[in-house]
Amino acid sequence: MLTTGESYGTAQKGVRARILFVALTNDVGIDKLPSALGGLGAACAVLCPPGFYCAESRFMGRRFALPAQRGAWLALPFIRSRLEAAAREWDADLIIALDDMAALCLRAIATSVAVSSGLRTLLETSFGSPRGYSAVCSRAELMQVASTLGLRLPRFCVSDDPSVVLQHAAAWGYPAVLKVENTCGGHGVTIARTQDDLRVAMATARGATSWKRLRGAMRRKIWGMAGLTGAVGTSPVLQSYLPGVPAMRTVLAWKGEVLDGVSFVAEQNNPAPTGPSTVVRPIENADMAEASRRLVAALGCSGFVSFDFMLEPATGQASLIELNPRPIGTSHLGRLFGHDLCARLMQCLDERFVPPAPVQSQPPQAVALFPKEIERAPHDLARLRKAGIYHDLPYDEPGVMAAYLRRLSVIHPQEFPEILRDIGAARAAVSAVPARRAVPSGLRTADRGWLQQPCRHYAEPRRHA
Repeated sequence: MLTTGESYGTAQKGVRARILFVALTNDVGIDKLPSALGGLGAACAVLCPPGFYCAESRFMGRRFALPAQRGAWLALPFIRSRLEAAAREWDADLIIALDDMAALCLRAIATSVAVSSGLRTLLETSFGSPRGYSAVCSRAELMQVASTLGLRLPRFCVSDDPSVVLQHAAAWGYPAVLKVENTCGGHGVTIARTQDDLRVAMATARGATSWKRLRGAMRRKIWGMAGLTGAVGTSPVLQSYLPGVPAMRTVLAWKGEVLDGVSFVAEQNNPAPTGPSTVVRPIENADMAEASRRLVAALGCSGFVSFDFMLEPATGQASLIELNPRPIGTSHLGRLFGHDLCARLMQCLDERFVPPAPVQSQPPQAVALFPKEIERAPHDLARLRKAGIYHDLPYDEPGVMAAYLRRLSVIHPQEFPEILRDIGAARAAVSAVPARRAVPSGLRTADRGWLQQPCRHYAEPRRHA
C-alpha cells in the first residue's frame, strides 16, 4: 500500500497514457472502450474476475485478477487492496469503471478513510469531485438533483411505504415505473400496468420470500465488508410512465466540464422494452446535450458519464430518466459521427497526443451492436450488411470475437452455423483461440476447431504476449 504523499502515474507521464479498467460484472460490450483506447495508443490494464470479456482484448497489457464471483459478489471485499496494488504496479494515470457495480465501489473507496492518499487522488482525477459521487450512483438522488436544476423529468416518488407508492401511482395514472437501486441493463425496472403489478413489484423489491430475505442479508454483509454500507437497504424509485422513444447520451467530462458527447436513439432493445439497446441511430438533440452539461457541472464529474432519456415522439423533447456513471456500449462509436470521445480523453492524459483524422466516409444511418443484435434476432443476418448499417464486429480482437461466438453458440445452438457462416471473415482470426464450450451440432470440422480447446484462464500476474 502507498504511504502518504506517494502518487501514481509518474513513471511514464507525458509518454504514454496508462489506463486501468475495473470490471465487477461481465456485461456484454465492456470490451469495446478498452479496445478503442488501446487502438489510440493507451497502455491498458484490467482488474476483474477471471473469464471477463474485457480481459480477452489484445490491448490489455496486464490482467490483474479478482476472485471469481460465482454469483455472490465475492470479489467485493478484496477490491480495495487489489486496486491499491494494481494501480501502483501499473502506474495508472486514470481508472475507468466498466460497469455500475465497479463505478459504485470505486467511488466508495475514494471516500474511505482506509484508502491511501495516492489512490484517493487518482480516483478523484478519474471520477471528479466527491460531492457528486452519491448522486451519480443513486437513482433517487439523481432525480432530486435534476429536479433542483429544473430539468425535464418524469414525476417521481422515493418511498418504502407501499401505501405511499400506490397513492402516487393512482394519482398519476397507470402504467407506472418502479426502479430498484443498484441495478442496470433493464434489471430491477418494472413497468407496472395495474395496481396488482405494482404490488408484486414492490414485494419483489423488498424480498418478500424467506430465501430472498436470506440472500439480501448475505448481500448486505458482503457489501458492508467492501465499505458499501450506503448502497443497501435503499428505497425504490417510482416514476410516472413517459411514452416515447428511449435515447442515450455519453459525454467525456473533465472537472465538471463536458468536452464532447455523442447521442443515440434506441431502434431495438433486448428484452423489450427496458433491456439494453441492440440497434441504435445517431441523433443531435439540444435538450439532451443541455441536460447532460448542467448535470456534469452540478456534480463535478470527470471521465465517461452516460445519460438515459425518453424522447417525446411529436416534439423530440427529452426527459431525463437515468444516469450511468460509466461508459456504455455506444461510447466508443463517437468518431464515426464526428464526436471522438476517446481521442478527447487521450488529449487530457497526454498533451502530446495527436488525434486521428476525422472519418471521411458517410456516417452510417444506424449501428448494430455485436453480439447483442444477433442475440435478439439470430435469423436473416443479411439485414446487418445493408447499406447504411454499421455492424460493430470486433474483427481486430480475435480473443473477444471467440468469446462472443462461444456465447452465441450456447444461446442459439441451432442457428449458430448460420451465424458463423455470416461472420465468415472472422473465422480465420478466431480459429486458434481456445474455448471450453461443447461444440454445437451441425458445424463442419473446419468451422469448429477453435471451439474444442480448453478455455484460457489467467493468473496474476500475466502479461500480454
